[in-house]
Amino acid sequence: MDIILVAGLWMGGWAWYEVAPALERAGHRPVPLTLPGMESADADRSRIQLADHVEAVVAAIDAAPGEQVILVGHSAGAGIVYAAADARPDRVARLILIGGFPTADGDPLLRGYEPRGADLPLPDWADFDEADLRDLGDGGMTAFRAYAVPSPAGVVTGIQHLHDDRRHDIPVTAVASEYSVADLQSWIAAGAEPVQEFTRLTDVTYVDLPTGHWPQLTQPHELARVILAQPPLGDGTIQREAETISAAAFHASAGVEDWRVLYWGAHAFFRADSLSHGARLVAAIVAIAEEQGHFPDIDLRPEGVFVKSFSRRDGGLSRADAELAASVSRAARELGLEADPSALTVIGIAVAQGPEAHVRPFWTAALGYEPLGADDAVDPLRRNPHVWFHPLEPAKSGRGRTHVDISVPRDQVDARVAAALAAGGRLADDSHAPEWWTLTSPDNHGVDILAWTDDSDDTR
Repeated sequence: MDIILVAGLWMGGWAWYEVAPALERAGHRPVPLTLPGMESADADRSRIQLADHVEAVVAAIDAAPGEQVILVGHSAGAGIVYAAADARPDRVARLILIGGFPTADGDPLLRGYEPRGADLPLPDWADFDEADLRDLGDGGMTAFRAYAVPSPAGVVTGIQHLHDDRRHDIPVTAVASEYSVADLQSWIAAGAEPVQEFTRLTDVTYVDLPTGHWPQLTQPHELARVILAQPPLGDGTIQREAETISAAAFHASAGVEDWRVLYWGAHAFFRADSLSHGARLVAAIVAIAEEQGHFPDIDLRPEGVFVKSFSRRDGGLSRADAELAASVSRAARELGLEADPSALTVIGIAVAQGPEAHVRPFWTAALGYEPLGADDAVDPLRRNPHVWFHPLEPAKSGRGRTHVDISVPRDQVDARVAAALAAGGRLADDSHAPEWWTLTSPDNHGVDILAWTDDSDDTR
């Protein structure tokens, strides 16, 4: 089924860069729209009105090959897709409104914004509530601002015009992100004007997705699961990710003494006498994984076996990782393989970017990587170092720089820093110790050696 995706202010089709592939993998045809005037900062927005955005969505509905489509509207896009559904009520199977409301006939699309001439630029971050910015982070804010395009004033101040009451019978899913479902329902009950169109709808499902105002950036895979769960795409059951635990909680679990929490998961290395010796452990791990339904990454070498367990693409851990880790360690002991934490190192490349640059698309394409969250690019098969993108500090337009991040176990970090210094390195900054130390090589290339992941209380 076609799933037409309409983002809110300052965004185009690019905003769904992680959501759309997840929908496609599930067998559907995502259609991320870039509405008129949102093609680039240089586009002429002086004549663009709300009706132009609505007509663009209607055109996408008309172009869809199937009998019906799903319309997904985020923020201001919620009012736009609602008007498109009013124009084609027979073609819309469901409306999914994310962090936005169905704008009633005769109401302005938005209140409280003051465009500058023909444009409404992305405001300063200080103008947003803390709840809006939740989970976005510095990297996400930098990327968002780099991609952001001013929204047309004629859209922001436009008046909604609706004509067909059949829109009230289209099933609607309201996804609450920076506010809760309880908040939304209390606003409806209190008669708050922007949400009163909900009272005219005959079939509304309310879903909590706790994050900031831009879940397609901050929780894209969870948002995709919410979308895919809605009928007729799914049966209403949202396949939530496993509840994550912190590194500290992982280490508090029984039987995980061989393991260390580095970048992208819990890691262990078991030394073997030969390739065949290590292969016996691999076979045992495969059996454990099949039995437990939880599947680690395994790297067999003549020297031994590296194992990494994780529950989310970003390396988040759950109780399943602790259970698998304990089982793998037991199997290793039975086969006579000993754990060697000193062999554990995970490398990352940190790319700083200036305030006007956003270089992740280049690096992602050049490396054959995939974007992850707001800040990272990763090897889809998890073989090679990740790349992390962050603001250049101090900001220098047109310039960038890189450094290497080295994630090591907490009980190995002092020895690693000492070895680097003994080999000619210079301690450039230890103000963040014991989280990480910044060193430079004799020719002044930067390296961060860090251990904070191994005992963090953070569950994200």
